[in-house]
Amino acid sequence: MNDAENGKHHPVRVFGLSESELSRLRKIAADRYGKNSVSLLLKKTAQSLLEQPPEPEPVSLPPPSCRKRITVRLPDKDRAYLEETAKRRGGTVNDAVRDMVREHISRHPVLSGIEVDELHHSNYQLLSIGRNLNQIAHRLNAGEPASLTSQHIADLREIILRHIERVGRVLHTQRRRQKGKE
Repeated sequence: MNDAENGKHHPVRVFGLSESELSRLRKIAADRYGKNSVSLLLKKTAQSLLEQPPEPEPVSLPPPSCRKRITVRLPDKDRAYLEETAKRRGGTVNDAVRDMVREHISRHPVLSGIEVDELHHSNYQLLSIGRNLNQIAHRLNAGEPASLTSQHIADLREIILRHIERVGRVLHTQRRRQKGKE
């Protein structure tokens, strides 16, 4: 049995806060919890951090294995277009050409590595917002003060969950396409 299960609590001290910072923290605590207790504010903040799972590692897909080389001669204007496309997508000219060919053959968009990372990051942020909304809803249900109504939170949560599901499908489909094309 650990100390928490035995009911023992260990004090935690915070050093280096100015009187001005403490005053601002007391105001935040009073606004959020109805008490000007910095200790309560820090405790609740620490507990909310413990409730959140760690941020997942970004998805990194292995480069496709290519067996055949194709050489194409292009006018300078077309080459410049490909170079600009590659730069925008965060890859090489070869990556840009390969993605264009894949898009044409499959008739589906091929996301660049940057796009996949952005979607992944966006999805994580929305998931965090959803968790925060759940915490606000919990406070509302417990009768604690909050500036949003339960219905607002439920509506926002539903929008976020739909978005997470859509982005998750895009990422899953993109991964499946990448594996199938290699």
